[in-house]
Formats: sequence, structure tokens, C-alpha cells
Amino acid sequence: MLPPTVIRSCPSADNDFQPLSEYQAQTPDTFFDGKPVLYFHDENVKAWVSAEQHESLFIFSKDAEDNDATVNPSPPESYALGNNGGRHLREEKVEAFVASNKLILFSHKTGTGIEIPYPAITLHAIKNFSHVEKPEDASSRFIGVYMQIEFTSSGGDDDESFDPIELTLIPYKAEQSSTENPVIDPLNSERASALFNQISACSNLHPDPHEEEDEEEDEDNFDRIVFEGSAEGEVVDGLPGVIRGDLNGGLPPPVAGSSGWITADNVNEFFDADGNWIGGESPSGELGDGAGRVRGRDEVEQDGPNGQENGDDVDSKRPRTE
Repeated sequence: MLPPTVIRSCPSADNDFQPLSEYQAQTPDTFFDGKPVLYFHDENVKAWVSAEQHESLFIFSKDAEDNDATVNPSPPESYALGNNGGRHLREEKVEAFVASNKLILFSHKTGTGIEIPYPAITLHAIKNFSHVEKPEDASSRFIGVYMQIEFTSSGGDDDESFDPIELTLIPYKAEQSSTENPVIDPLNSERASALFNQISACSNLHPDPHEEEDEEEDEDNFDRIVFEGSAEGEVVDGLPGVIRGDLNGGLPPPVAGSSGWITADNVNEFFDADGNWIGGESPSGELGDGAGRVRGRDEVEQDGPNGQENGDDVDSKRPRTE
């Protein structure tokens, strides 16, 4: 996995990115240069992470004391958390940028931001919250974007040592009419859903490099029917005309009486641009009975409809239409 990048200045949504609407409205001159595309931007997002992991993201404030309430989740969202309002978590208010190249979170309080490569986000999902004491209260419900982040390259290989950073992002209402009774942002669901959808879209632009390696390995494997056995060129029992192919991917040997295989690589040696045969002499070897002879109509009709021999079940065959 790619490591994160710590930044000390907040990006500008207007100057450092190309708006998604503008990007979609025109054909770019190049796909390799230019500003990253800004898929989503939100200035007011609460970031929650466990007390044991908050230092790994660099953006969280350093708590002077373990019981410093200013670093814990704040109301009204904290009412949805157990353990005395989420005392086991740390909160930082950040500005979120979902760009085409990275997910950027910046804390104006600490003056520090972090750029997270999308392959480092191993899982992201919508998480539902409700008031601990009033779970039926619809006005207290809200959603957030839950993510698991892995910055090391060996976490997924060893399940016992795999300990991803669990981060939850929650859009909140910055301007409250009452500081004593803050309320959940009525647009929380819309904002959080947009945040999740655009993280998904940008993650698809950056597939996991391990998955690409697996796909390359799969391409090296056989993508055709391979019959068990090592004798190439043998006829497969019970399948007339089926011959074992080359285990290295080549064609089976030519059948007896032919001059070899005509492929895309050598077709110009047998046909001209108009489709006329220029292969020279007729195929080598002895041909089977009837090869090269045109059967007359009387001979065909003598065999019965559709080339079948006349017999007791001739009535069960559909007649050929002229």
C-alpha cells in the first residue's frame, strides 16, 4: 500500500482542483497532466477514530490528558455513542476533499492535513447511528461513512497482525441556533451519501495493485478446455474430431490429409485480397471418399430429406424446403 502524505496547508477547492462538472463537460487535452478532479467537497465533517489509533492519522489534536473532553466526540452526534458518549474515541473537525487522485482531510485546528491514497482504503460503507437513549427518535438519527485504512503492505497477508485504522466521517451542522441543544443536520443523509458515493467512484479509478497482480496471474493460466493427459495430438475418447492441444497454448497438429492450419498469421499465403485461393497445389496427403466432388440433386434426394438416409423414421424428419 502507498503511505499517506502529511500536508501543512489546506488545498483550495477553487484553485487546486478541476470541478467535476467542468471535467465531464469537455474532453481533456490529456489524461496524465492537469489538476486533479474534485468529486466532492465538504467544509464541516467530524472525523472519529479510536484513542489508540488517532496518532496514525496525524490530523488529530494531541490530548493533554486522557480525560480531556475536548478531544472526544461532541454533541449531538455523540449521543449515539455508548461508553459515556464515545470516550473511547477521538474527534477532529476536518475539511474533506474527495479528489480523483487522493482523499484529503485537513484540520484547521491543528493546521495539519493528510492525503490518503485510495488503495489504502480497504473498506468503506455507510454506518447508521441513532440516539442511545431514544433510538426511535427520527430527528436524532444520522449516518456516517465508515472506513478501514491500511498503510502497510503486509497487513492483509497476516490476519492475526492485521489491524486497520477505523475512521468514521460524519457531515455535521456547523451553525447551531442553540449551543445547549444542538441538532443533527437535516442534510446529513444527503451529504454523507454523496461523500460515500464519490469515495466509491474515485476508489474505482485506483484499483488495488494486489488485485491487478492476481488478474495478471489468472491471464497466464489456461482459459480454454484442457483435457487431462500429456499426449498431445491424440484423439479424445468419445469426442470425435477433438484432438488434444498443445499444453503451451499452441494448436493441435494438423489432421491427416491437410496441409496445415490456416491462421491469421499465414492466411495471406493461401488467399489474396479478393478471397481467391493462391495456396498453390491442392492439400497434401490422401483425401477421404467424396472429397472435391459435387453431389447431384438426384443423389442427394436418394439419401432422403436433409441428407438423411431413407428409413423407417423418415416421417419424423422435417422435409427440406426449396
